[in-house]
Amino acid sequence: MASFLEERLSLNVREGASYTEDYSVEITTTASDAEYRVLRHGFPKRKWTINFTLTRDNMGRLVKDLYDRVFGKFAGFRVKCLDDFTSAVDGMSSPTKDDQTLQYVSSGVYQLRKVYGLSAPGLGVGRPSRTIYKPVAGTVIVAKNGTLLSSGVSVDTTTGLVTISPAPSYPADTITAGFEFDLPCRFDSSFASHALSSDLRDCGSIDIVELLSP
Repeated sequence: MASFLEERLSLNVREGASYTEDYSVEITTTASDAEYRVLRHGFPKRKWTINFTLTRDNMGRLVKDLYDRVFGKFAGFRVKCLDDFTSAVDGMSSPTKDDQTLQYVSSGVYQLRKVYGLSAPGLGVGRPSRTIYKPVAGTVIVAKNGTLLSSGVSVDTTTGLVTISPAPSYPADTITAGFEFDLPCRFDSSFASHALSSDLRDCGSIDIVELLSP
């Protein structure tokens, strides 16, 4: 059984939603109250709690139908996060070919990614990045050494892998890209519904969590 459905959740996850974004840090405190911290991964991981009230007619279309087809918490799906869905630094501006430097995978193959913390000066302790597995079809633009590539580029929208032919010279050539993307997510709570009237259902809230390795 497939564990990911290439379908976007038909629900606005900015309005009427709260979210947290965290990094996996293991903290050990000694008897003298000294702390030792280990960064388990340098990737932001987002979680949402979405509150919504739906009419009987569209409840299944928006959430319940998808919840059933992914077997609750089992399979993943796409989520468009309206405050971070493009390769631009602010997450919302139109993509440009120079937005992000792609990660080399193998000859001619590169992984889409987005680096965060670029708007502030200095390197700090490093730059967190998010691997982009789910680019939006038709939005990816790729450049080699600053020159837009108009041919020889293919994008796998299920993995975020970009293949360039002929293969660029690595590491001499720098490959950059701009794109829109969805986040791979899954449901992280049960679905509940309470009747408010004959045609209105209060669904309370439902939790969604980002998948770092879909």
